[in-house]
Amino acid sequence: MRYLISTLLIILHINVAVALTIETNHSYGAAKTVSDLRILSSTDIDVFAPVLRAYSALNPAVSITYSTASSSDIYRAVSNAEHDFHLIMSSAMDLQMKLVNDGFAKPVSFLERVNLPDWSHWQNKLYGFSLEPIGMVVSASHFNEGDLPNTRRELVSFLRANQANFSRKIVTYDVTSSGAGFLFATQDARQSNSFWRLAEVMGGLAPHLSCCSGAMLDAVNQGEFLLAYNIIGSYAEKRSRLQKNLRVIYFQDYTHMLLRTVFIPRNVTNTASANDFLTFLLNDVGQNFIEQETDMLSLRSDVLTDNPHYKPIRLDTGLLVYLDRLKRQRFLDEWSSALIQ
Repeated sequence: MRYLISTLLIILHINVAVALTIETNHSYGAAKTVSDLRILSSTDIDVFAPVLRAYSALNPAVSITYSTASSSDIYRAVSNAEHDFHLIMSSAMDLQMKLVNDGFAKPVSFLERVNLPDWSHWQNKLYGFSLEPIGMVVSASHFNEGDLPNTRRELVSFLRANQANFSRKIVTYDVTSSGAGFLFATQDARQSNSFWRLAEVMGGLAPHLSCCSGAMLDAVNQGEFLLAYNIIGSYAEKRSRLQKNLRVIYFQDYTHMLLRTVFIPRNVTNTASANDFLTFLLNDVGQNFIEQETDMLSLRSDVLTDNPHYKPIRLDTGLLVYLDRLKRQRFLDEWSSALIQ
């Protein structure tokens, strides 16, 4: 098994337009001129590397290239058919659903070999493979245990009572540029009216808007910001073990559970490697590995039964509501009015 980052692979194997900015490339398995399995993903390699190493150990003859890009760039590349990847992975469930709904995915037929919850797949094309709680991260050095808010209503009250301390000290996603951030915000809006009250309170404190979880976590750890709202759990949990100023909170009114999703694009002619990897990812072996060896949760995690306020975001056409051009613009206008004051 080998692991390397090679910019040469961008030239040799990835013929994409400027719209797709590849952030990193990672290779596993046998060294071949052209990889057997090329994966385009928005999931950071730090999170997904254990899965790739486990699959490669079982299939050492398979050459794998794992390329990372932003969820928005992935959407544009697939919708413009400007890629040659075998699997498309993203945390932006709504954008993935739109791509599949618009005919950019191939059907697969292995459901008889895996046991999946109804809410974790759509038709026989789009599949969730892991769960991620979406939470809040705070600066541990600036919060006493008794001050930690457990619901959004408590957070609203806390921020109103501590405006001087939190002015320009809050960071969250810029939903105009982050596909995942847009998804989290629209799901918040669908779940509860408390989101708009929280957005207005945060907007009054001049929050910083960011593209990426990693940048937000670093900034909170360094004390530049004291609170980051709507952070992907696996990133936050991993960083909090290494960066001791991070404290992760999952709200008890509701905690959205993101599904990382995957599909085979329609332009793939040979789906054997993609099907085999998907089978590993979704069967009991792969799901148990995800649960036990990564910071992600499996689709059948006990977290769901032990915490009724944990709510998976279902894979259904409801995800397309805010992708309608007019509804999207209306949401962005309301969000901008609340957050950018």
